[in-house]
Amino acid sequence: SHHLAVLATLFFFRSDTQSNMADLNWRQRLRNDFQNAKSQCLGKRDKSFAGRIDPRAVECCGIINEREDMYTTSSCAGRCFMYRGPGIKSSTEFTRFRISHEKIADPVRYFNLQTIESDADGGGDPIRTVGQYDYKSTTTFENGENLVAGGENQEQRKTMDSNCEASATSSDQTIWLRMEPFILHVACRSLSAASLLMATARPTFKNVGLTTWKENRYLVAIWGDEGLEMPLCTPTGMSLYKSNDDDESSTSIQFWLAQLCNERHERNWNKIQRFCQSLREMQPPNDEDDDYDNDKVSSEGTRVPKSFDVIGDIAYLHSLPANGDPKAIGASIMKKNKSIKVVVARQANMEGTERAPGDDGLAIIAGAERSPLITTHTEYGIKCVVDLNHTFFSPRMGQERLRICQQVARGEEVLVCFAGVGMEAIQIAGRTEASSVIAIELNEVAFECARRGHRMLERNKAVKCTGAAERLQILHGDVLDVVPSLQKTFDRILAPRPKEGKLDSDLGSGDGGEVFLKALLPYLKRGGECHWYDFVADWEFPACDRTKALIKRVCQELGMTMKVLHIAHVGSVAMRQFRICLDFKIV
Repeated sequence: SHHLAVLATLFFFRSDTQSNMADLNWRQRLRNDFQNAKSQCLGKRDKSFAGRIDPRAVECCGIINEREDMYTTSSCAGRCFMYRGPGIKSSTEFTRFRISHEKIADPVRYFNLQTIESDADGGGDPIRTVGQYDYKSTTTFENGENLVAGGENQEQRKTMDSNCEASATSSDQTIWLRMEPFILHVACRSLSAASLLMATARPTFKNVGLTTWKENRYLVAIWGDEGLEMPLCTPTGMSLYKSNDDDESSTSIQFWLAQLCNERHERNWNKIQRFCQSLREMQPPNDEDDDYDNDKVSSEGTRVPKSFDVIGDIAYLHSLPANGDPKAIGASIMKKNKSIKVVVARQANMEGTERAPGDDGLAIIAGAERSPLITTHTEYGIKCVVDLNHTFFSPRMGQERLRICQQVARGEEVLVCFAGVGMEAIQIAGRTEASSVIAIELNEVAFECARRGHRMLERNKAVKCTGAAERLQILHGDVLDVVPSLQKTFDRILAPRPKEGKLDSDLGSGDGGEVFLKALLPYLKRGGECHWYDFVADWEFPACDRTKALIKRVCQELGMTMKVLHIAHVGSVAMRQFRICLDFKIV
């Protein structure tokens, strides 16, 4: 009987262990499925009219997308527009006019119903269509806008024309003014994550709820309440807010209408800011799905490092393991991830402007010998070539590259300085409809990697924007020399400058990249945006007053006025030292 009891105990222990392993495998599969869905969703081409996330929604979308358990599926920071038709966007008789995501600056022009057909934007957002900038060759029209010859989406043009024809033949010619508030849809990995997000949003927005759910995806919808809908004319086309006897009275009515919209815009934006602050303070959910990942010991008893980077088919450890056999640790990493062919550990500091470990800076602890350590890295379907010995590349900045891509609107001319292996420039060319992308890199090895990535872009079937490779140009040289020789200005400039060692950050004695800032700003268009990367101490973030003061002072010296749009935490470069990106606009 004693032996039977022991056998029964062993049997139930084994069964319980197998059940736990099956449960962990199931949870791992759900997590992988969610991550794949997230990558596919965020990697899709933006088919909105602007081709980018609304500027005032960038921050909250960025905070949510940084989390492993959530991602945004759609967003709108709020807009006003006029329309004709039944008010249902999917209807063929519905036609929109003068969409504006900003305050109405010229009420007389915007609310002039007599010119609603001839002056389509009316001072609102520029009118763009999907596919408008698919090709590099452009035609310049009298109004100064560049439209792509043959690149416009013909199906959308036919739909717009049919809508206008249907609207023109309709007996009801009523024009309505509509103000749509902030709206956001977020996919969550678990019910606890969805509950946490809804609890975070409800103090700011009244309309928050769970719309759909299935095994590993819960969709949360968040709506603002600063809406407005009112008619501007009768069904026969007669204006309801125009006095034929007094033009001054008509003007005052137009300013009153603008005030109604602008006040709602202001309240809407304030709520978005409060929501962003709540998102920053949001704690991780109490989710059992994360429990399985806490155990970092392999089946052989080897303790695997908690974090390492995966670049292409190479696992990259930032230092040699202090405890345990490095070869056993490398073998455990390769056994856990079959796609990894080589495991390397850095054994030298990043030095110089190239911020690369050098020929002897990396030690191969598992896998086949490879010299130099070159691999192909894929991010949201876009590929680039990386030489780990002689270039700087961090997959941890993938979320930052996504954030930048989501801000590039159709038709923008983009300059990418300090391009490195070119992943930022290749992403922008392949995933957005920028009319041109120019990348500049000084490091010869990184420049060659970028060229090879450029050639891969031509053959990449995952790229949805036609003519992506033709719109990308990669140049070799110093930014200070190359930019003036281009003799052109840009809508957007990326400046992910390398860290100048101990000269950077709060205790550094360097200029914080001032010489580059002075060289780049003259080539940024009025209304253009710059993404300036800097290095700050933890106590400086998120205010980053030192970086703000530098940019403001340089702008004043150049006779410019700047406006800070957003400050993003990009990553850590050392203990209590952050890399940040300050987005600002020339106004």
